[in-house]
Amino acid sequence: MARRKFIKFKLNRKQKRTIIVSLSFLLCAGGLFWLLVRPAQFKPTHPSVRKTIVSNRPVVAQTVAPRRVAPRPLPVPPSPLPARKPWRLSKTPKITIVIDDIGNNNQFNNQLKALGDKVTYAVLPLLPYSRYYGNLCRTTGAEVILHLPLDTTLDKIPGRGLIVGTMSPADILDMLARDLDSVPNHVGVNNHMGSRGTTDTEMMTIILSELKRRSLFFLDSYTTKESVVPAVGRAVGLPILARGVFLDNEDSKSAIRAQLNHLRAVAREKGNAIAIGHYRGNTLEVLADEIPRLEQEGFEIIDLREMLLVQRD
Repeated sequence: MARRKFIKFKLNRKQKRTIIVSLSFLLCAGGLFWLLVRPAQFKPTHPSVRKTIVSNRPVVAQTVAPRRVAPRPLPVPPSPLPARKPWRLSKTPKITIVIDDIGNNNQFNNQLKALGDKVTYAVLPLLPYSRYYGNLCRTTGAEVILHLPLDTTLDKIPGRGLIVGTMSPADILDMLARDLDSVPNHVGVNNHMGSRGTTDTEMMTIILSELKRRSLFFLDSYTTKESVVPAVGRAVGLPILARGVFLDNEDSKSAIRAQLNHLRAVAREKGNAIAIGHYRGNTLEVLADEIPRLEQEGFEIIDLREMLLVQRD
């Protein structure tokens, strides 16, 4: 019995060719889809997820802990100045001791450190150790002022950063700014030499006016009785202090102790006194012995800012 054909049609040659071309096109399109589109579905969406394919096993997602990145350290601000001991205005005699001519070397560094905050550093500008001793106060708690070189009648050159009356106002201000910038943490200024400079009203008016603008004070080392600093200070409204006793015009321990006895007498008589010594071995050694004795005798050792309050009252 002959088999029956359920589909009764016959393709001609042109139809066969069309079908073959169409199938080929579909196969190519499917291959491109697999290569370009399908793999993107397997790309991990987070760097912490990885996929591993082992032979014919199913894909297993493994979570890896994210890499820890150490935070950048924050910049460390400069340490604040050490807090001074509480001080109260009282009737006991008060003394301030200033050490001049600091900054050229560190020969007496340990002796100066040993005095702690019992002395004020008067630091010369633009010298090898100017910046070092300006910053040393952060360790010792001592007060710092600029020891400003001014013109003198002596046959000497006061040093780097010198200001003289023949300068223009702009040059005076420029040099003063450079000198102040070279001594960190300063709160005031006193004159280095300056027997001619402190008698020059015009020059001192320029300097003291700028110090007022910067909220500083001035200590007149009082190297000449003709100083115009007190009068100019009153005219421009700047607080002025004045040296009472030089401790070491003679560099011997016996002479320094004699001057300290004179300092005691002045402080008892007036209620307060400012002494100036110099960055020398004998001076610093005598002060290390005598400052505790002064305190035992009832004298208060204060800094220049505190002395401003004392003398104002």
